[in-house]
Amino acid sequence: IMAFIHSIEINNFRGIKHLTISDFSNINLIVGDNNSGKTTFLEATQLLFAKPQLSAIKNVINQRTVLNPNNSFYTSFIKMFNAQLENDKLWFYIYASTDKGILEFELSGTEKSISGEEALQISKMSSRQKAQYKMSSFYIPDMAKIFMGRLATRNGNMESEKKISCTSLDNGAQGPLAKKEVYYISSFGHLRYDLLQNIVGNPEYKKLAIDILKQFDNNIADICYTKADDGTYLETIITNNGINMPFSVYGDGIRKILFILNRMFAAADSILMIDEIETGLHKKYFDILFPVVFALADKLNVQLFIATHSIEAIDAILKYGNYDKTMSNIDPIRVITLKKLDSDNGSGSNIVARNASGKYVYNNRKVFEFEVRL
Repeated sequence: IMAFIHSIEINNFRGIKHLTISDFSNINLIVGDNNSGKTTFLEATQLLFAKPQLSAIKNVINQRTVLNPNNSFYTSFIKMFNAQLENDKLWFYIYASTDKGILEFELSGTEKSISGEEALQISKMSSRQKAQYKMSSFYIPDMAKIFMGRLATRNGNMESEKKISCTSLDNGAQGPLAKKEVYYISSFGHLRYDLLQNIVGNPEYKKLAIDILKQFDNNIADICYTKADDGTYLETIITNNGINMPFSVYGDGIRKILFILNRMFAAADSILMIDEIETGLHKKYFDILFPVVFALADKLNVQLFIATHSIEAIDAILKYGNYDKTMSNIDPIRVITLKKLDSDNGSGSNIVARNASGKYVYNNRKVFEFEVRL
């Protein structure tokens, strides 16, 4: 049984002070202006499925820094807490109701200053890493920061609680990934990750991927790994005339399509989150790709959460509802609009949500050119 999400409550996470959203469907569009909390919502949802360990948090943080991996882990970690907390205690809490029961993720603790020497001694670095740090750094800072707290999770009937700590000298704990119940596609992930790992070994998936790619370039005959002169393996497209072409020759569109399909196949019977689905794709291809993705999600039993700011992408996704012809009372699409609101008294801001059916948004887009992103 997949963990189909029915409702989510988020408290004090990044820019969200308090947010509750319910009535999710199979396809959930998360829309809004820039800095409205779309990526934050996707991150909070992922944390609900994470193991109670620092490495799980690092995996989520790394998604934001995929194109800038040198960002400080500790700074990114502290920024996960809402900046408007009124006391010294750092705390955030996420809750969801699913087909598999209740999910909870709570992180709390305090931050204080300590000497750089003390931070180095109690950091998560190995003895060798500490020695390398001393050799490679011009100086050990006079002062550093340390976070000490607890991490509690609940997944159905399974509850766990651990004490965690990290310092501003740590790069983040390494650790195994949890068994996946939720998968994530970052907006620029197609530029970095393996695109064929879940495709080339499965004849059915491979044929489907090639059939889709042919709609974008009819000269594509096959996709596979080929061995380069230096012994490494390259992701390769083979053309109709037998020429091997590395993916680098093609534009971002081909890579983005394969990345989405790759993660879709991996996410069977689970949840897939796609951040900025339009990145790397020309809008003329939306009507080709999106129906295939949604039909595949239905076949593989995947609940989709798709964040976008593109009105063209929103309209193309709404077409899948076939609202002009269908008489079904079951709507496959929900459209959740997030908006950042500043308080009247200047005490801060919060993210609020409007939740509408795909049919409602489609009809109002058609008749009134309804601006769904605001």
